[in-house]
Amino acid sequence: MGETELLSIIESEEANCLSTTSGKLSEQRRQALQYYYGEPYGNEIEGRSQVVTTEVKDAVEGIMPSLMRIFMSADEIVRFDAQNPDDEDDAQQATDYLNYLFTRQNNGFVVLYCLFKDALLQKTGFTKVYWEDYADQGKEEYENLDDLELALLMQDPELELIEHEAVPGPVDPTTQQPAQFHNVVFRRTKKYGKACIDPCPPEEILISRETPNDLNKARFIEHRTLKSISDIRVMGYEVPDDISDDIQNADFNLERVERNKFDDAWSYTPDKGNSDPSTRRVWLCEAYLKVDYDKDGYAELRKVCKIGRTILKYKESGKLAIDEIDSIPIVGGTAIMMPHKFYGLSIHDLVGDIQLIKSTITRQLLDNAYIANNGTFEVLDGMVNMDDLLTRRPMGIVRTKVLGAMKRVENPLLGQSFYGLLEYFDKVKQNRVGSTDFPNAVDPDAINAKAAFVDKFAEAAMERVNLMARILAETCVKDIFWKLLELVSKHQQKPQMVKLRGKWVQVDPREWKNRFNMTVSVGLGTGSQQTVLQGAMGILQIQDGMLKAGLGGRVVTEKNFFAAAHRFAKSVFPKDADEFFTDPTGLPPPEQQPNVDLLKVQVAAQKAAMGNKQKYDKMMQDYILAMRQMGIDVLSMTNDARLQERDQLHDHSQNIMGHAVDLAKHDKELKSREETARNAAQTS
Repeated sequence: MGETELLSIIESEEANCLSTTSGKLSEQRRQALQYYYGEPYGNEIEGRSQVVTTEVKDAVEGIMPSLMRIFMSADEIVRFDAQNPDDEDDAQQATDYLNYLFTRQNNGFVVLYCLFKDALLQKTGFTKVYWEDYADQGKEEYENLDDLELALLMQDPELELIEHEAVPGPVDPTTQQPAQFHNVVFRRTKKYGKACIDPCPPEEILISRETPNDLNKARFIEHRTLKSISDIRVMGYEVPDDISDDIQNADFNLERVERNKFDDAWSYTPDKGNSDPSTRRVWLCEAYLKVDYDKDGYAELRKVCKIGRTILKYKESGKLAIDEIDSIPIVGGTAIMMPHKFYGLSIHDLVGDIQLIKSTITRQLLDNAYIANNGTFEVLDGMVNMDDLLTRRPMGIVRTKVLGAMKRVENPLLGQSFYGLLEYFDKVKQNRVGSTDFPNAVDPDAINAKAAFVDKFAEAAMERVNLMARILAETCVKDIFWKLLELVSKHQQKPQMVKLRGKWVQVDPREWKNRFNMTVSVGLGTGSQQTVLQGAMGILQIQDGMLKAGLGGRVVTEKNFFAAAHRFAKSVFPKDADEFFTDPTGLPPPEQQPNVDLLKVQVAAQKAAMGNKQKYDKMMQDYILAMRQMGIDVLSMTNDARLQERDQLHDHSQNIMGHAVDLAKHDKELKSREETARNAAQTS
């Protein structure tokens, strides 16, 4: 497909998009910002009250703390589940690592805050999830290096030699030649990548009109952002200094102006006459569309980068910035979903009319009070000094020529009915958005007799907030983490050492692709922190009862006890739960405690064996002594007496050997008893 044909398709899609510089959607979002800031409506009358109430702001700011607590009160915003039994450890590591990327490497709190606030105030919040490559450069100087040291440095791929000076050294005694040293300067370039998450202003995102609730099914999406030519060149594109940016009215987008003019943050300074062309700002357009660019009969998802009517080229390759991609990096979601439409409703759509009505009622009340306090007078023409009458001051006088020439005309004060109207519309607002301010919270009746009613009212009001949280969780939050998993699986080229759950571990996301399912854990869910705390305590009590009933190790294991205790600790200290209990799955098996009965049998056997040994030693000593004595006597005996003594000595030795055999049998019986006792102890 030619460049002109592709540009024609993109421009046609742009013209058919929502969220352009004009139209109903843009006007509704601009008006929502006006109502949020409490700006005048344009129907004010000079000299009358011009107060503007802020129901839209109050509702948005009342919902935001609940949403942020639901998502950010736990360590795991999302959780990955393994598809196979062998993937359990990797699924837990992926859960820890991606939550680490979201909250540590990126400012996840700010990302969710901007996303949710845009969704509440301007129908839809947007976030861009993308991979960014960085290069840190620095100079390193080395002096008096020999040839080997220089060669080793030259092998480092991060070093680039930019200066070199050969320095003569001392004479080598073997070669009688002076040695050579090197003074060098290197430039070290360290390249690394990072998954980035950036909130996007809603007016910068263009979406095709027929897009359903799922943004991934959009036919066309474009992200327009204002960048300097230098920044675009750093991104790797060729950009001429005189490139034309012809997006009409983009600089004067009404939503963008309305957001920034409240505190005078918006200003427009033309860049045409800028003396430094590299700092001139232009609108960079990243278009994501399905198009049959290669003419094979199938439309592929492609990314096209352009400025005005010029498709950019890459500096290194010189090719057009037209890339086939797997997914769109833009994530969007709404808090109040409308079926079959991408854009839902905003809080302004729900309570904007109430703000206008309450502002009108409040103005009338204030005007009435002003008139009543200052009064209206009936005067005789020419009989009253008008300067005195028009100059109102405490203890002032009005000069008259005739007594009774001036009479006050009473204006009735607006009564309780008008204040009842204000309370009525407060209740309407609470019913629509679920945000409550509990006007009777200090009433003792509300604290005591009506305490149950107040709890039910608060719970019913929170149901709307919980529904908004679930919609945001299942749409934009879920997509953010899927895209994070996709990015690190594709682009992270080597394992990374990170500290997860208090331990340094090596993480390699390249092994995770297409191996996990994911469920969204929205903080404490639909229950309060106190509910989770009470539930964990109840589970611990049940487990303790099962342990006392003899079910420990079967129905209730160490892992079950740890899970309940860990959940209890997380409900009390969400960020520090791992410091109180240690997961038993990572511990070595416990040492077996010795059996008391077996120890007693072993001690008795050892004592018996020691006693038998002592008896045996005593008998041998007696035998040896008898032989010595008989040997001395034998020298003075006759042959017959010597033979007789030999026979007696033989009989004595036989008796000793018989005793030794008996002792061996006794030892064998003791060992058999010991083995029987050991087997019985192991069985029990």
